[in-house]
This record gives sequence, C-alpha cells and structure tokens, in this order.
Amino acid sequence: MKKLSLILLAFAAMLTYSCEKDPVDTPTEPTIDIKPYLGTYLMTRHTDLIFTIATFNIPIDRDLDVETVTIKKDPALDYGVIMTSSDGMYLKGTIDTVGLHLQNDTIRFSIDTMGINASLQATLVHPVIKAPVNGVMDWTSTASGTASAVVPILGRVTGTITGNMHYHTALR
Repeated sequence: MKKLSLILLAFAAMLTYSCEKDPVDTPTEPTIDIKPYLGTYLMTRHTDLIFTIATFNIPIDRDLDVETVTIKKDPALDYGVIMTSSDGMYLKGTIDTVGLHLQNDTIRFSIDTMGINASLQATLVHPVIKAPVNGVMDWTSTASGTASAVVPILGRVTGTITGNMHYHTALR
C-alpha cells in the first residue's frame, strides 16, 4: 500500500510539473485601411433606366455631368467615410476588409424633352465598392423608384423606374 501511495504521489507530481501550457494562438484582426479611398476624384455617371407607364417602357439612357467627388474620413466612425460631390451628393459609408459599403441614397431629377415633362425619383442600392486601382473606382448601383410625367393629350401619368446607375471615378 505504501508503494502504491508513493507511485500515485509521484505520478501526480509529474502531471503537475511536467505540463506546460501551450501558447494560445490568438487570431489577428484583419487590417482595415481606409486611406486608399480618401481623396478627390472626377466621377462620371451613366443612367440606364426604364420608365414604365402602364404597358409602355421608355428607356432613359444618358450620361450625367462629370462631377468632383471628395471622400473624407468620418470623424464619428473608426472606419467611416463621407462622400460629397459638386452635384450635392452626401453619402456616408464604412470600410471593412471587403470594401466600401455606402448607404442607400435617393436621386431626383427632371426631364423636359420632346413635349414631355417628367419628374423622376429613384432609390439607389450600392454594391460593395472595391478599393481604387490606379486611382479608379468603378461600380454599378441598382435603381428603383417612381416617376410622373405630363404628356401631351394624356395629361399627368405615373409609373415606375427600374435600372442601373453606373459610376466611374478617376483620380483628379
């Protein structure tokens, strides 16, 4: 019995002193760098929309004016940015390891052509925007919304808008 007690004590001592803790592998946080996005850009926008009234589809395929876009750090968020433009755009977004996530925005514009006076309002849903490559960002946002128009003979008509808005920026 005495030998068994000594063996158990020796075994317990070996377990206590011979075990070293394995270093814990703590995962490293991915590095998020907002600097590539910051700066001033020239931006072009191209609309490819369909204005639907009853059974009629009217394509709206046009380039909008080139504008100056500035992306600055949002002081209220660690990885936040604020995108403004010379055309009145004001969008907030956040950057993660995947890219820039802009908030949805609403655009409004009027068209007065060929005797038709139309007012359009569309909500744009932006995809995740990859970091600029050689100073260029390129993305296509989906648009949906409503429209109304005054058409000769028919008067005021309303409809829907669907389509895309393509953005292309280049460093200034």
